[in-house]
Amino acid sequence: MTPPPSHRPVEGHPADGPVAAAIGLLAKQGFDATSVEELAEASGMSRSTFFRRFGSKEDVVFADHEQILHQVNERLAGSRLGPLAAVADAALLVFDHHLRNPQTSRARYGLLQAVPALRDRELVTSHRYERAFLHYLNDKLPRNGPREYKAVAFAAAVVAVHNAFLREWLRAAPAAGDTAAGDRERATALAAELQALAETFRPALLGSPADAAAPAQPAPTVVVTVFPGTADKDAIAQAVRDALP
Repeated sequence: MTPPPSHRPVEGHPADGPVAAAIGLLAKQGFDATSVEELAEASGMSRSTFFRRFGSKEDVVFADHEQILHQVNERLAGSRLGPLAAVADAALLVFDHHLRNPQTSRARYGLLQAVPALRDRELVTSHRYERAFLHYLNDKLPRNGPREYKAVAFAAAVVAVHNAFLREWLRAAPAAGDTAAGDRERATALAAELQALAETFRPALLGSPADAAAPAQPAPTVVVTVFPGTADKDAIAQAVRDALP
């Protein structure tokens, strides 16, 4: 059995300060009620700089995901885990980012519930993680048609399980006391679920260990002989024995 994915924190820093400030202001004032000028001021930059860096109000809501996707691709490229465990490990990296930035993540979640257009954008963002996982799997797994479709299913399932855990955490009120301990428990539970998911898909994507250990069966031997119609069964049996290698 493959070891569980490592639960390592995200490298680098918490959510970008300007992004966190902008999302916080949008959550406080409302998406439509907040102007780009106000967002630029809250982010500590000019209006033109804000547009150059983020493009729009919608873009700033998801700006930190660009950094996370970059880290996901780097983690996958440098991973020494098996392909299924590496994808699960990369999903944990994304979850860790949210745990390390609870205020920004919860503020964004509130915006997504209030603004339908942002929910549509979230679906696109989730699909980008699926594509990153699938690209990695297609590069690492043996190539054949049916297996490629199962890789699509595994990448989508990893994102779905991650998102289910994330939504549960976002909806829960922050617990009093040791929130770090509670977050570690959630991350550990997610790691266990992702490992179980990988084991479910392992036979279809990599084959089972029993299959790999099974001895190869010899190819059958075909013998062709020609007899006169008057040949008896003993003569036929002897001719077949003589023809065998």
